[in-house]
Amino acid sequence: MKHLLEDSHGIALVCVIFIVSILLTLTGASLLFSGLDLKSTGNFKTGTMALQVADSGVQHALAVIPAGPTFSYSSSTQVVPSTAYPTMSGFSYSVTAVNTAANTEAILTSTALGPNGTKKVVVAYVGRMGLGAIYLPGAATNYETEFEGNAFAISGNDTNVDGSAGPARAVSGIATTDQALVTSVINSLTSNQANNITGRGGTPSVRVVTSLPQTVSQIADSYLSNPHTDLPGGHYNGNGTWGTDASPQITRITGDAEINGTISGAGVLIVDGELEILGNFTFHGLVIVRGHELEMSGNAKIYGMVMMAEPTSEEQEVEVKGNAGIYYSSQALSWVNASWPEVLPIPPRLLAWQEKF
Repeated sequence: MKHLLEDSHGIALVCVIFIVSILLTLTGASLLFSGLDLKSTGNFKTGTMALQVADSGVQHALAVIPAGPTFSYSSSTQVVPSTAYPTMSGFSYSVTAVNTAANTEAILTSTALGPNGTKKVVVAYVGRMGLGAIYLPGAATNYETEFEGNAFAISGNDTNVDGSAGPARAVSGIATTDQALVTSVINSLTSNQANNITGRGGTPSVRVVTSLPQTVSQIADSYLSNPHTDLPGGHYNGNGTWGTDASPQITRITGDAEINGTISGAGVLIVDGELEILGNFTFHGLVIVRGHELEMSGNAKIYGMVMMAEPTSEEQEVEVKGNAGIYYSSQALSWVNASWPEVLPIPPRLLAWQEKF
């Protein structure tokens, strides 16, 4: 009996030791996996933060790249030096750029560095995109838009001056700098007029764009620092030519203008006052209206872009009716940019981006 008790005590002791060993092993494994999980969570968090920092680098680059017609990075160029991220301690970013697609697009590489060797790289594709067929800067409270009939056209789809499709990406039919103005313009359209304003983003193509670094009047003044033709305000009827595609010119009308007949032109047309266009007027290039009203009717056609100056003390009025058409044309604007480089600002715009690693 004594031997049996001793044997049972020994067996019990072995079982206890075995169970304790299992518990210790499980506890240690649990602690190990908990530590690994915490480390994994920490790495995920810092990785996510680094991705946010890399994206901020892209936005920084978009803000500092000059608003010219092309990009000037024939080889990899640092456009944003190493910059500490202001709200995340230990994080920084830097950005390089290189041209692609005939200098009209560029690839940005934004590298973010963070604590414990954290690194994220984002590759972004940016391009030069026009503002819109019509550019209306300023607040909704300063504008009144009116559209009559169902035969007019305002198109942000790139159109060559012969009416064929152009190669550039679509832009807004009407570009504004105020979301409330987008709503106001859309509300001024009847249900059967919405499809008359086409371009980027569907119909009606009315969208917000980033404000330009210069005012429209400043852009006009930059053009007027070059040789140009001054015409007095008044009525312009009959025939006339204000520049050709082969020889575009800068034409300035120093007051209000009513243009009728079969006048044609190419280059830059700057009107210091109000502009009313009737008849069969055709223009290829940039039209800048510094007065408070633009009215187009008849068969008037503009290929290029129309810019209204920022509102001052009076309300800006835009009225399009009849068979009038305003078509964004990279072809017509390329002739302007070739004749007077670097005057018309074309900001870089983000086309797409992806996480590289």
